[in-house]
Amino acid sequence: METGMELKVSPPALTPEVAPAVAARDRARVALVALAEALGTPDSVPTALAEAEAALSQAQAALKGLEGARQAAVGPAMARGTLGDEDEQRLRQLGAKAEEAAAQLEREERRARQCQHWLRAGHGLTMGLMVLCVAVLSLDSVRTTLGVTEDCHLLRALTVVAVSCEVALWRLGTSRRHLATAAGHQRDMALSLHDRAQQVAATRASAKAAADTNKDSAVVLGPLTKVTQALGKLVDAVTQDRGVTPWGTREQGFPTAAQELKDIIVASGTWGVGHEEVTRRLEAAHRALVGQG
Repeated sequence: METGMELKVSPPALTPEVAPAVAARDRARVALVALAEALGTPDSVPTALAEAEAALSQAQAALKGLEGARQAAVGPAMARGTLGDEDEQRLRQLGAKAEEAAAQLEREERRARQCQHWLRAGHGLTMGLMVLCVAVLSLDSVRTTLGVTEDCHLLRALTVVAVSCEVALWRLGTSRRHLATAAGHQRDMALSLHDRAQQVAATRASAKAAADTNKDSAVVLGPLTKVTQALGKLVDAVTQDRGVTPWGTREQGFPTAAQELKDIIVASGTWGVGHEEVTRRLEAAHRALVGQG
């Protein structure tokens, strides 16, 4: 029985999750051929069957792991739904505009604060002048010299200025609060838009990673599934035949395995590129088993 056959045909640039499945597929193909060829020499069946069972177990575990890896890759993209359909650049542009608007509002708020500073200074000066005028005009000699009354126009004018300063200070205070609130809203909007853009980018990256993983795994998943099924059927058939004739004989043969091997050869035509040598050797093993080779 030949043992040096090279069956490994691995696709390039496979993701790490796919590598164990590739190894399991290759081992399963080798074990399948080895078991089929061993049927022609019954004494070698126990060893080949033990290796086939081990390869089958590895292949089944690899199938489960590959499906899990695919779900792990696809899951995050599916959870994000259609978020990746949004325009990332548009979101970033809107975020930048919101930041510009916030900066403009903050500049307006600083100017209002400066105006408040000067109005407070003017209000203080006006109140000082009013106190001074009241003190000076309380003197009869000064009023007589100036020819004014105690309640002169100057005091009324200073009062109007003081009241005007107070009203302006109140309005500027209200305006500053509104500007600060609006600037805060713009900052929050800018942050939200940038976060949204990052989520869109992450969604697209996740979707690309999922697509890459699916592309790589699809190369292996189909052939691995078919080879695993074929190996499982042949192992079951050989085990069934050995239950009738424990060590097998050339006279008794392996009728169930022979029929199963025939079906496997027919099905191997759908295994894709890289299985031609496997099919050829299975056909040779089948001919030998039924006495035609």
